[in-house]
Amino acid sequence: MNTPITTITPPPPATPVLESVAEVFLGQLRARGIGHFFINAGTDFAPIVEAYARLDSAGADLFPRPVIAGHENVCMGMAHGAYLMSGAPQAVMFHVNVGTANAVCGAMNAARENVPLLVCAGRSPLFEHGRLGARNTRVAWGQEMYDQAAVMRESVKWEYELRGALQVDDVLDRALNIATDEPRGPVYLTLPREVLAAPAEHGFAAQARVAVPARSYPDPAAIALLADRLTAAHMPVISAMASGADGATVGLLAELCERYAIGYCEEQARYLNLPDSHSLHLGFNLAGVLKQADVLLFVECDVPWVPETGAPRADAFVAQAGVDPNFSGYPIRTHRSDLAIKCSPRALFEELARALEQRKAGINPQRRTRLQDQASTTRRAVEQARASELAKDGPITTACLSSVLGSVLHDDCVVFNEYWLARAQLRALQPQSYFYLPATGGLGWAWPAALGARLHCPERTMVAAIGDGTCMFSNPVACHHASQKHALPVLTVVANNARWNAVDSTSRLVYPDGHMTRRAWQDISDLRPAPAFEQGCIAAGGHGALVSTRGELEQALRRALAVVENEQRQALVNVLCV
Repeated sequence: MNTPITTITPPPPATPVLESVAEVFLGQLRARGIGHFFINAGTDFAPIVEAYARLDSAGADLFPRPVIAGHENVCMGMAHGAYLMSGAPQAVMFHVNVGTANAVCGAMNAARENVPLLVCAGRSPLFEHGRLGARNTRVAWGQEMYDQAAVMRESVKWEYELRGALQVDDVLDRALNIATDEPRGPVYLTLPREVLAAPAEHGFAAQARVAVPARSYPDPAAIALLADRLTAAHMPVISAMASGADGATVGLLAELCERYAIGYCEEQARYLNLPDSHSLHLGFNLAGVLKQADVLLFVECDVPWVPETGAPRADAFVAQAGVDPNFSGYPIRTHRSDLAIKCSPRALFEELARALEQRKAGINPQRRTRLQDQASTTRRAVEQARASELAKDGPITTACLSSVLGSVLHDDCVVFNEYWLARAQLRALQPQSYFYLPATGGLGWAWPAALGARLHCPERTMVAAIGDGTCMFSNPVACHHASQKHALPVLTVVANNARWNAVDSTSRLVYPDGHMTRRAWQDISDLRPAPAFEQGCIAAGGHGALVSTRGELEQALRRALAVVENEQRQALVNVLCV
């Protein structure tokens, strides 16, 4: 008779005794689900450095993994991108006031996109002498401010300073609670060096003690009114900017439009809100649709239309919905609204579907046919424009580059678009597969965001579509370094026209017959000579390519994509265009 073998499971390793506030702070971050800590360090980080040095090897999950980047804007963009793919709040930390100043642009982007970031910064040591962590370098005097948080205050929901060892769990719970409560957004926490260096007075608090408020639901009377209007409409249209920030809403919106014959149109949307292939997708030119729609529902649209270029018909019924449909953080915003519904997009689509199901018999059956015909006409026009553009000779245009890149990318690619990529030429079908420049327009976002997204989703291919100007804003050396250091290969495509094209185009809108229209180059927007951006990628161990003709464009893009996916190296294609 064989004696069964008894497997003895060893006990889990004991949690080490935490000696400093810095160790408790890092441990509490990890206990609250923060897996990565995006860092650009300075002289105020000594207790953080010591904490990692003493305990980083004690357990793989004791502290968040430090993710180092060579510039604060890169840290902020990486944290932003990691949130977009994970849906979980992220934490970053910078050096006192100067690091905070470099991070403000990223905080503005996060604020306008409702991205919950715990933005931490050291502050100049409080004491001139006599305490562990007190000032020991001359720079500590010059870096102290009367109100360091003022640099960040307008871009965050909450700010505070950690004042003692007993506060760590309370302060972190408060910070993360406010950051993740709707509407979500960044918060700011300063960490004096002496406080971080002080002895710990307690261990881990395993769970947060304050619950995040549940998502809000719409008023039933408002939903009933909206459902009545949509049912009776001749041409109802939904438009969204950012409903797709919650990936679960993409399928809900698709079913809502299909089942109840509602058209969809968007312009400069910042997320994938509805798959391009949907039979009632009316395209990406909202101005034309505004002239026809008699009922319009705008969901998470901070700027539903631009009054200078077009507005809804005077007799159209206009509803606006979102977690903050008035966008109270915007100093002035007066777009017409006949009905405003305060709730999450997911709750809106769920409740609206229930109400429309009760009214489904009242929908005119001819409405679906009209909308499908218009969607098909729009789709054919896009294909004809694409074929016409690809048939041309001459220099590469952004329309040509958009068309070719759209044909090269596949369904598992995630695109971060910073201005130039024509959305109509990009096949986007999956939730969380397309992101556009945040509403505040803080440049240098797409490339770092793609790096952060890759950190969370290494199985998907991240693509940053940027211009030569935005490439400079991205701190390219720091981006290449982060990609190489953390093994985060992404494909970066630079549309290089050696100018600030946004400056030129908006100037023409203001002065359509002005003197600048008679000049090919403007002094203020001229970036010549253009740097050899591809050489920076090569220097960082990646693949760099320069493309100057249409004939070599597709092959160069396919080669770069293969390098990222098959060789697991970063790639940058510098495309000279007009």
